[in-house]
Amino acid sequence: MFSHLEASEDFFEVQILERIQEDYKKYHNTNFPLIESLLQSNDCPLVCPKCRSTKVIKHGKSKNGTQRFTCKLCGKTFNCANNSLFFASKVNIKAWLTFLECLLSGTSTVVACISAKISQVTGALWLNKIFLTLREYQNTIVLSGEIFIDETYVHEDSSKIFYHEEIGKIRKVKKQPRGISRNKICILVATDKTKSFAEVACNGRTQRLKNYNICKKHIKEGSQLIGDLDTSLTYTAKEMNLTRTMYKSNTELAYEKLEPVDQLCNRLKFFINKHRGFKKERLQDYINLFIFIDNEKQINNDLYLVTNKLFKIW
Repeated sequence: MFSHLEASEDFFEVQILERIQEDYKKYHNTNFPLIESLLQSNDCPLVCPKCRSTKVIKHGKSKNGTQRFTCKLCGKTFNCANNSLFFASKVNIKAWLTFLECLLSGTSTVVACISAKISQVTGALWLNKIFLTLREYQNTIVLSGEIFIDETYVHEDSSKIFYHEEIGKIRKVKKQPRGISRNKICILVATDKTKSFAEVACNGRTQRLKNYNICKKHIKEGSQLIGDLDTSLTYTAKEMNLTRTMYKSNTELAYEKLEPVDQLCNRLKFFINKHRGFKKERLQDYINLFIFIDNEKQINNDLYLVTNKLFKIW
């Protein structure tokens, strides 16, 4: 295509091809020294991706000039990009920054791909890398003090929805079951105003054992639960010695007192709607990404710092 640039006599065609060539050079020339400077930090020693040992020594350089390291314990040879988002990536870091900044600011994956000048196939691969990076992000989140807790629901994939069929004389009418059926996925959401967690609990109405298994990982014993009149949390409160403050749903007092968790549920649903169309088997991955964005923005209001932290998660 670029060889056609010199041969073409069409002024507008030349301008378009020059713009494409400029974008290609900008986003597809890998800058390894810049990647190394981002991933390596004096505060955080280099860790072996295999055995997590810090006994690491330099082991020459690769063909592209990247510094390589060897672990003295297990003998693993690696560079600073192993187990990071940049591993086996041939695209410029500027494209990565553009993609992540769009994604972390709340845009859809399609818009992020357009901004970074990459295909949607590449965008899907990058999104999978982000999901793998954040798969264990919520494992270390523990809430304490006053904890606002509730559940929210999203619809199951349309191919899995169970319909009641009423066959008339002229046409077949399909009606989706009313209320909270097993066609909806329940997500348990909680926040203590400084950090939050959200996990897929079950299909349909909440179950006490599912809630307990989630809460015991993320809630400190002796805390105070603030929520609606949900009987599924009674077992959790008893087992974990939690005090409860409950408000009747759909009342003015409940809207006022439960605003932190209601706002969190609204932000979560808005984020999921931005990425609608994905298979619900990936729902927890999208929730992990949302919780990372929401929690880190509470700490760092700078989008670049949030992006930089995502680069350094192993």
